[in-house]
Amino acid sequence: MTVTVNVVSSHPVLTSTVEALLAHMKELIVTSFSEGITKTKLIQNSGSPQIFLLDACSLRTNLGPLAARLRSGAPGSKCLALLPPGDGDHTEEIRLFYWGIDGFVELRQTWQQELPQAIQAILKGQPWVPSAVLLAFVKNAKALIDAQLLPGHSLTAREAQVLQLLMRRLTNKEIGNLLAISERTAKFHVSNILGKLQLDDRAGLSPDKFALKPITS
Repeated sequence: MTVTVNVVSSHPVLTSTVEALLAHMKELIVTSFSEGITKTKLIQNSGSPQIFLLDACSLRTNLGPLAARLRSGAPGSKCLALLPPGDGDHTEEIRLFYWGIDGFVELRQTWQQELPQAIQAILKGQPWVPSAVLLAFVKNAKALIDAQLLPGHSLTAREAQVLQLLMRRLTNKEIGNLLAISERTAKFHVSNILGKLQLDDRAGLSPDKFALKPITS
């Protein structure tokens, strides 16, 4: 299956480096554009799975809302952020993970070796994120359930899956695609989850409601 990799960057050197780096992966089609992408281009590429590589070093925008907009224009797509080298504080990665970004590659010396691995993992449905990010996400989900769940109620296994996707701002359609269920069924699960958690709407699941510092113990 052919996969379109869209490099979203304002830096021509990085774009050409990525294109050369992925040229040997025959199942990939690499394109590039700036953040001012038109919906027409997304529609043109919508026939194949898509990954958006978001260059945090050159884009002058918040990557979270940008990722949400791109996924809205190309349902079922994945986003991977290229980040400047960090100092070990994963707060920004946690924030972006809550925005539905599926992986992070820091532009260190080894990034060119890591990027193809990250793309392959994301295509298999596996997030490419530091363990501290996943730990924080899981613990925040548990804290939410412990604090909000109606007495005498519990979430089913499917509802727990849907909740994790809801917390990452995925739409009902995206949830349905990922879990191989209809959008209507996804909406039904969402309604049940919000009721059990005593929430009026999805705003109660916003990452702004959580402390986004990594949890290490």
